[in-house]
Amino acid sequence: MQTIRSINLQKNLGDVLRTADVEAVLVTNRDQPRAVVMSAEEFIRLKTAAGEPVPNEVRKSRPTLHRRTADPLGYDTRDPGYIKQAASDARDGKHPEEIMREIDDAMRRWRLR
Repeated sequence: MQTIRSINLQKNLGDVLRTADVEAVLVTNRDQPRAVVMSAEEFIRLKTAAGEPVPNEVRKSRPTLHRRTADPLGYDTRDPGYIKQAASDARDGKHPEEIMREIDDAMRRWRLR
């Protein structure tokens, strides 16, 4: 579970919401737990599992969950340091088919092909 100080919450709200789609985020105030931010889907799941009613306001929106898919080459993409390892592996000729597939996917996603 990632943690963020409440003083930094507004400045990093977008990152917190993206992370909350994948895992809960603990918000602290003066080093004390203050709140937990989670996806609407996870909130619904927990309320349902506890046998509690889910507020209509939550059900109105279509909850979306953007779970990180496993990297096809096994890199931990939550750590930006994986980029150096991936680049090194590419230079050394490791995983050529998978690398070309990822490049092709990215080029299509960015409409460059």
